[in-house]
Amino acid sequence: MSKGSAGIKIMDKGIVWRKELLSGSPIQVIATKYKENSQVVSRAIWLAKIPTELKEIIKKNPEVFTRAVLINGFAAKRALCEKNSFKFLRFEVERMAKKGLGSKPKFPKKYLSLQKKKLEKKIVPLIKEKTPSKLSVTKNNVEAMKAEKQIKDALGFHCRVAFTKTGESQVTINLKNKKDLETFIEIISPNLF
Repeated sequence: MSKGSAGIKIMDKGIVWRKELLSGSPIQVIATKYKENSQVVSRAIWLAKIPTELKEIIKKNPEVFTRAVLINGFAAKRALCEKNSFKFLRFEVERMAKKGLGSKPKFPKKYLSLQKKKLEKKIVPLIKEKTPSKLSVTKNNVEAMKAEKQIKDALGFHCRVAFTKTGESQVTINLKNKKDLETFIEIISPNLF
């Protein structure tokens, strides 16, 4: 492949990784298998599901659609790019292909600031916390540790398992940042729908 083909390579890898994801492999497992960052894997998988005609334009212009443009540009703004049957992505890909080398995606500033405000407003507790006296991390400690290990192996995230006196359990998944949250949602999404 020619210079500037890293974008094409990552898109092709995304197709392979998407097949693995759809067959049941979690993103974290795929990332470990290919020695790649899980966020890059997640974004490459998204690139694999963009419309075929857009992939063809991208493949014909590898010098324009670099890895950075595809992964850090379009895939990082998936919600905007997917809106209205990939309308924004379609417009930008066609515009950039016409403009040629050196063109970059133009994301609306209004969208970026609105997206940031929405994220700030959406921070809400996922569950109402139970009183600490009802949960016990030490009760069934061996069972809790086994469950924590199984969850970490399956999802790639640390967690804490606690049991009530009646045998109910609570799992708290520890996510370091928004990127981990996006990865977690991507991992569980195929299983939800």
